[in-house]
Amino acid sequence: MRALIVGGGEVGSTLAARLSRAGHDVVVVEQAAAKLAALADRLDVQTVAGNGTTVDTLRRAGIEACDILFACTSSDEANMVTALVGSAVFRVPRVVARLRDPDHEASFRVLAERLPGEHLCLNPDIAAVNKILSLLPVPGAVDVASFLDGRLFIAGFPIAASSELAGLLLSHLKLLFPAAPVLAVAIRRGEQWLIPHGSDEIRAGDQVYLALDPAELENVLGLLHARRGQERSVHVAGATRIGLALAQQLETSLFNVTIFDEDEGRCANAAALLSRATVIRGSATDSERLEEEGVGRVAAFVAVSDNPQLNVVAALLARRLGAARAFALVDDPVLSALVGELGIDAVISPRLLTVGLAVQFFRRGKVRAAAALMEDVIEIVEVEVPERGRLTRAPLAELGLPRGALVAAILRGGRLIVPRGEDALLPGDRTLLITTTERAVMLDQFLVA
Repeated sequence: MRALIVGGGEVGSTLAARLSRAGHDVVVVEQAAAKLAALADRLDVQTVAGNGTTVDTLRRAGIEACDILFACTSSDEANMVTALVGSAVFRVPRVVARLRDPDHEASFRVLAERLPGEHLCLNPDIAAVNKILSLLPVPGAVDVASFLDGRLFIAGFPIAASSELAGLLLSHLKLLFPAAPVLAVAIRRGEQWLIPHGSDEIRAGDQVYLALDPAELENVLGLLHARRGQERSVHVAGATRIGLALAQQLETSLFNVTIFDEDEGRCANAAALLSRATVIRGSATDSERLEEEGVGRVAAFVAVSDNPQLNVVAALLARRLGAARAFALVDDPVLSALVGELGIDAVISPRLLTVGLAVQFFRRGKVRAAAALMEDVIEIVEVEVPERGRLTRAPLAELGLPRGALVAAILRGGRLIVPRGEDALLPGDRTLLITTTERAVMLDQFLVA
């Protein structure tokens, strides 16, 4: 497929890398010469210099031949114009616009209803809030993604030496959980990522991603010795758009929320918008104040200020002061790579979340849902098995799936199945496939009816 990406910043460049790595034709439009040069040096993509809101630049980029248009500059207004021109003038079949302002998003949706093709709005702030909310109910998890209508979720856990899973063979999980699906689908061991087999061993220090039936969560957490906060409380550092949206959602879920910010105007705005939260004007790195507010008893401390370095420091401090979990909003790839070694429980990257949602929309039709595990190395896709195609031609062990691909689960008529090699997929089944992002494109030939 041919993708046109307008905007070569963090989101655009990451998206270009994902799509080009999967073998698609990618064209990136960007005004900044330095960004274009960096992209051309690093990626196998075509680059076009110019303003992506203009018809002339879009024509030079080959918009007439593109299958999907991504408008992902740093400007909502520019993204709206690009997306609307692409849809109204060039009839691009699928159009994605990155829009942060809810009013812009609402306006775009109204206009898009009158235009041909499919349209998607991506709001990085909302994606970040949703990720944080998905993590909160799963103590100890560094990542959580839900599939198969909530019947199964994938959660990543660090394995401590004290965990009862340390030293366990993966094949033994079936003995521990005979009645419900609990399956290890990926392991990070140092710098290495594995899609494991039954003979592999879980080791202390691993980060293991488990496919879980929600009914088995408490049993798994018991084996992991995951720690819960003493109170149903969350501390939020930063009265930013993300911080306020998160606090509002937590209030509706009856969490006690305390929000910190040093800016007087932001604090006043937070106090006006929130109904029950405690708003504190002060630094999230003030250890005495944090202790006064009971940070050692909270379920989670979430640092979502506009300063990623401050977020890391605040999260580390909260963890040292006893917070059960600490999350930090960090979109700097270099800083993100270091965070896991520092002891922060989860890194929230709006950039990666936005790219993941964009890729899911890109592959729509074959894929019902998709998620990329940390650093985009492992991809999880939920697909509906077509009436005819390679997925139904033989038992799983004989399908010839790409090396390292794993069929993790099947939802058939309301029944959740962890398949064996002799099992076969049936038309209408919904199945969860795990593979590396590099090999994900090789699965496409199996998904075509």
